[in-house]
Amino acid sequence: MNEDNTQPQNDEPSVGQILKTHRENANISIAKIASLLKLTESQVEHIENDEYHLLGAKTFVKGYIKNYCRTLNIDSTAILTMLPAYSASDKPVDMQSFSRRTEKEAHDSRLMTVSYLILAIVIGSSAVWWWQNAMPIDEQTDTINANNSLISEQQKSTKLLAEAADEAQSNEIEPAPQANSSVFNEQQTIQAAPLNDAQSQSEPTSSDLSTIIMMFNDESWVEIHDANDEKIAFGVKKAGYEMTLTGVAPFSVVLGKHDVVRITLNGEPVDISAFPKNRLAKFKLPLAE
Repeated sequence: MNEDNTQPQNDEPSVGQILKTHRENANISIAKIASLLKLTESQVEHIENDEYHLLGAKTFVKGYIKNYCRTLNIDSTAILTMLPAYSASDKPVDMQSFSRRTEKEAHDSRLMTVSYLILAIVIGSSAVWWWQNAMPIDEQTDTINANNSLISEQQKSTKLLAEAADEAQSNEIEPAPQANSSVFNEQQTIQAAPLNDAQSQSEPTSSDLSTIIMMFNDESWVEIHDANDEKIAFGVKKAGYEMTLTGVAPFSVVLGKHDVVRITLNGEPVDISAFPKNRLAKFKLPLAE
């Protein structure tokens, strides 16, 4: 009868039989010893059946047997000398599993790196967007209004100068003889006078301008037009913001929450407490008596 080449050829117990006997005497199940050794139950059965060629290289088998002996408090030196020579026919399954696990961990690591990179890009983009929009809306609004007012005044001045030049050209008088030069100078003076009057009437002097100062104790919407119906302020003003405007009175004012705004006109406080709360306040500055 043929026998496995790993079985001993005498009546002495094999390494696997010795380990099995000690395990059974310690009343330890295969499942329990497998858990303690961090092995599978089939690997433990291979050890106890002396099927070492199914466990891989001899180095690993010796390690399994040493751990087995250590767990059962057995001297492993004598048992290891009984271990027969053999050649592993297959590569260790555990090594293959470890290789696949290593490859999977490397793949997961690359995936996490890409994920962190994408997250960093998103956070950076959000920070740039926030920084670009960090300027308060009321400051942006005041800047736009100031630029619009300056452009409007420049356009008006250019238009008046062009009209005055056209009028002067259309009323141009041919040069008179030298003897009448004094009369010609007087005529030029008379013609120039209406032009200056027109400019002085169209451009308000500093005495015609009024100054409004608004202090916002809380966030509120505001919209202001001057006497020429020019919009000189609009938008939401934040708490603590102080706004100073100069223009031609009377001003048309709309406030979202008038009870959180303190107003002075030309240095004099303006009382707007009589307007109903929780409603838009629409009024003229200066207030009607």
